[in-house]
Amino acid sequence: MTGDPHKPYISVSSQIEQRFQRRFWVRRCAAIIYMVTSIIYLAWRFTIINPDSIMLSTIYYVAECFGFILGLTAIFSSWNHIHRRPPSAPSGLSVDVFIPTYKESLEIVRRTAIAAKHIEYPHQTWILDDGNRTEIRQLADTLGINYLARSENSNAKAGNLNYGLQHSNADFIAVFDADHIAQPNALHTMLGFFNDEKIALVQTPQDYYNIDAFQYMNPRQKAGLWHDQSFFYNIGLSNQDTHDAASCAGTGVTYRRSALDAIGGIPTETVTEDIHTSLKLNKAGHRTIYLKEPVAYGIAAADLNDYYRTRHRWAHGNLAALKHENIFFCQGLSLGQRLSYLSLGLIYLEGWQQLMLLLVPIIALVFGLAPFEITIFNVLLVLSFPILTLFLLQEVGCGFNRYWTNEIFAMARWPIHLISVTALFGKKLPWKSSIKNIKGHIDWHLMLPQISVLLISLMAVGWAVVRLTADFQIGPLGYAVLALLDKSKTISQIDIFAEMPAGYSIELVVIASFWALFNASRALYFITKVIWNAKQSHEHYRFSLPLVAALPDYSTTLIRTEQVAEEWIRVQLPSSMAESIREDQLKIELYLPTHILPVQIQIGDRGSDWIEGKFIWEDETDRDCLANCLYSIEWHREFQIRHSYFYTPSDAVLALFGRSEPRQPTASEWQPLLLDTGNSEDQNAYALVANPTFSQQETSLISFCVLDPTASYHCHWISKDHSYQAEFKVIEEEPISCLPGKGLDGSTHKRYKVIFFGSN
Repeated sequence: MTGDPHKPYISVSSQIEQRFQRRFWVRRCAAIIYMVTSIIYLAWRFTIINPDSIMLSTIYYVAECFGFILGLTAIFSSWNHIHRRPPSAPSGLSVDVFIPTYKESLEIVRRTAIAAKHIEYPHQTWILDDGNRTEIRQLADTLGINYLARSENSNAKAGNLNYGLQHSNADFIAVFDADHIAQPNALHTMLGFFNDEKIALVQTPQDYYNIDAFQYMNPRQKAGLWHDQSFFYNIGLSNQDTHDAASCAGTGVTYRRSALDAIGGIPTETVTEDIHTSLKLNKAGHRTIYLKEPVAYGIAAADLNDYYRTRHRWAHGNLAALKHENIFFCQGLSLGQRLSYLSLGLIYLEGWQQLMLLLVPIIALVFGLAPFEITIFNVLLVLSFPILTLFLLQEVGCGFNRYWTNEIFAMARWPIHLISVTALFGKKLPWKSSIKNIKGHIDWHLMLPQISVLLISLMAVGWAVVRLTADFQIGPLGYAVLALLDKSKTISQIDIFAEMPAGYSIELVVIASFWALFNASRALYFITKVIWNAKQSHEHYRFSLPLVAALPDYSTTLIRTEQVAEEWIRVQLPSSMAESIREDQLKIELYLPTHILPVQIQIGDRGSDWIEGKFIWEDETDRDCLANCLYSIEWHREFQIRHSYFYTPSDAVLALFGRSEPRQPTASEWQPLLLDTGNSEDQNAYALVANPTFSQQETSLISFCVLDPTASYHCHWISKDHSYQAEFKVIEEEPISCLPGKGLDGSTHKRYKVIFFGSN
């Protein structure tokens, strides 16, 4: 492992392990209660299927059964957890790094190739170009790395990797997708596991740097970095690992060459060569390992088009792989392995469950049909049971589940999950590579299913209201409400088992309208999210990175950046200065963790306290310096909430008794500063401080130079509109939240607990 082996850190895997062990038995009890009560409920629920609307009642009942199966899948996926710490990588291993590419832009491939070349463990880097493009060949020549292209691109990514294997002699093969920028310690992090000869594959989580992408939810509202795969990569895959069934994700993975040769190379029968490879390796008796430490950061699906491309391929390919390998009756897999892989197929029942739950209230409203025998008792039980299961499954989810968030992404996924079932009956899906754009686009035709849900649900409600006014009926629920309002009657006089007559009634319309409007609101929120995500994205991702900057033409005034991209920057200025800058171009000195970078920008827009514009790059080397800083994601994560935490029922209960526990680090307002360490090599050293205050309160500071514990330092602290001279005292070194190592920019960072005690 690179970096100081004695450097304290709390790895990503350690953080999740702490979360998993927290109230472990509460979650186990919640899971058991869910299973027992669900079985009892479904057995009773079968007895109230409405014979007057047998088809609608059956659809609703099957949807509830599918929900139970999905709940069991969630419980199984979070039942166990394993914490792995990467062992030291042995020296002298023969390693090739493959970058498969097809249609990705030259700029994206270039960033990935530069990062792969500079992985610190000795290796050879290969670009496997299935697009057979001249510009990619020239890029490889310029960077001094290997280039390989096929005359035909049959079998898509799997065929491309197999072609690379034919031309490689290395004992270990690491694969990074063309958009996944590897960090320098990537190979050191994975290779140590191969000391065990039985291990054929080491997989790391997919993580992303464009956190404003479609699959993220509110990442810049201090909610933590949550996306729709967070549960899978933080909890689900780790549970599979406890059964020796860690499935491959296709990028951020290292293979043992001899194990791939033993199974005939990368499987080509499905479009998900990743899970298919790990499944075949497990069947052959090899072990697969999941290490929950990100070693590369890619481009998340920026819009619905790219999201659907990847999710359709995953769903179709996963189901096809399970079918092809005969998951139920094949030889070589343990029960735990079978269940682990089966869970990756059962999750696609969600699409059918969603379709049924969308149709039930619409059919009920349009035709005046009850989806079950409606009595007061039945309604109370049928409507309250989902609330109970919701609380139980949120507890099981380790704080990675939130009801509304899950409902929005279920609304997004159901059309794709429906059509993916063809994998069980049809032929192999044609390969469609991800677009890998940072800039999202709005494709209205892709939202037609959700738009239809919105419009049809609203029309069904309107139709039912009109029919109700024409043929008004009050059923037992309505009479019960009237009885409660009548002071001369008591609750004991209410018949809770009286059945509602067939046809339109106020109870049927109110209950069905509630669910129809709920589905309409989910669809509307989904449509709004698609539009918002597309509109706020740009050609290059804009990092919210608080860097120190200076204006050499304005008495070297210290300012700070608000957002930075490869080609664009936005800086904050004191109000008085913003008015004095009238020129179209502006010189800026950016204080990066490793050096000061002089740049010039073409001002595009300005406000009362900010200016933004595009960089004028005269030297590609300068642009690369800035890019290396921007894509050194590990130290960015230090001042972000790496993992979101959603409130669980046990959190709420403990809070009622004043025993709430800290659920995750509190979101902080990080501000940049320049350190005066007294060392000429550290002059103008850049650092970040969380919520700086002069009230003798401890806070955290991230520094790119080594500080002396218990020493005091002078600094320039740059707030949004002012620069202060301040002093602080170092209390102790704090653990960092990533594996030790250098960033792409060559920087190393440490974290300290400090106290500020003076300023002017």
